[in-house]
Amino acid sequence: MKRTILVASLMAGMAAGSPTSGVAQAQTGTAAPPQPAALTPGSADLFAQAIAARQVADFARRERDPYAMLTAARMLKQVPVTEGEGSASGEASFSPDGLFAEAKALARDDQTLLLQIRLSQSASGRGVMASAFGKGLVRRVLDVNPRNAYRFNVTAKGGEPLRIGAIGDIGTSMYIRLTDVSGKQLCLDDNADYAPVCAVTPRASGSYRVDIGNKSASRSRTVILSN
Repeated sequence: MKRTILVASLMAGMAAGSPTSGVAQAQTGTAAPPQPAALTPGSADLFAQAIAARQVADFARRERDPYAMLTAARMLKQVPVTEGEGSASGEASFSPDGLFAEAKALARDDQTLLLQIRLSQSASGRGVMASAFGKGLVRRVLDVNPRNAYRFNVTAKGGEPLRIGAIGDIGTSMYIRLTDVSGKQLCLDDNADYAPVCAVTPRASGSYRVDIGNKSASRSRTVILSN
């Protein structure tokens, strides 16, 4: 079976810690798809890896490529998260199990690949979810109503990167707006995409307001990630 692979630019952007480092490009070949890099303390950018997993999943959907979707699921499974307060019950599509389910659907009746997917999904992840990473990303799952927004505050340290991503249901139009206590807008990602990201480095420590908006006509089960 011909397999498609992602070019190295996507993974290089992830390693550099840039969640918006470009759009993934693809080429066709016979090599196996890229394997998720092992996470080691001091080298892993967990936020970038989660966002890169979303980009690989988008590529897999476009190309109907189960191997790429399996890679995306494994990448996301490697990222340790702490569940934020107020998360909605039930799982979102942007989750390891959700991506593994998409990989199974794309694999169809390829029993060898289906077995590989099941084994990857059931793997314990030893050596990946190690305590050396601390608590990992903060993850919250919310239902954002149509043409509505969810608002919350975050406390950030001055001079340190603050990154927030919202991954809604595929096909929805989401946005993120970040403002300081005076109401000054520090970041706006409103590009009719289902997965906006804001990344800023505040000059001063303090409280910042985050608006996660849904401009679509349907409710969106949204995963919010923040560092």
